[in-house]
Amino acid sequence: MPSRLITTWSEHDSAVQEILDLSPSTLQVFDEDLSPLKLENPERIAALNRLLAFGQEGRQLTIVVQKTDFVRQYSPQLLKLLRVYSPTLRIIHAPPHLDALKDSLLIADGRHALVRFHRDHARSRLIIDESQECKPYLKRFEEILGEGGDPISAITLGL
Repeated sequence: MPSRLITTWSEHDSAVQEILDLSPSTLQVFDEDLSPLKLENPERIAALNRLLAFGQEGRQLTIVVQKTDFVRQYSPQLLKLLRVYSPTLRIIHAPPHLDALKDSLLIADGRHALVRFHRDHARSRLIIDESQECKPYLKRFEEILGEGGDPISAITLGL
């Protein structure tokens, strides 16, 4: 299936769900704060839970965010999944020198991807079942992950 250009937020929203509905075994996400992906939506949490709970070797969800406030304040279901499925689920706060990156990546099984070109706009590229087309985005994600960062914990520390 050839890639398709996404130009509206409603198309973007449908594309996110389409990627999650493909029941991937690995999912890699890079985003400013996850808010446009609406991962707290019940259908999306259910899809993430299926990915993590399937019980097969090699299942992995890796999320890299540039800002953690949204995840910490508005993503209780995602943090619950982090408590239950760590280390299969990792959420990493990207180092400050990556703050200049403006794109967003959602990559499933190295074959499907949704690439938003700029975090302020819906304009994206949806790739379905094309591992060759996904390779540059996988490489970009690995480079971002290789820059390090701090893991987010699901445990709230207090005095």
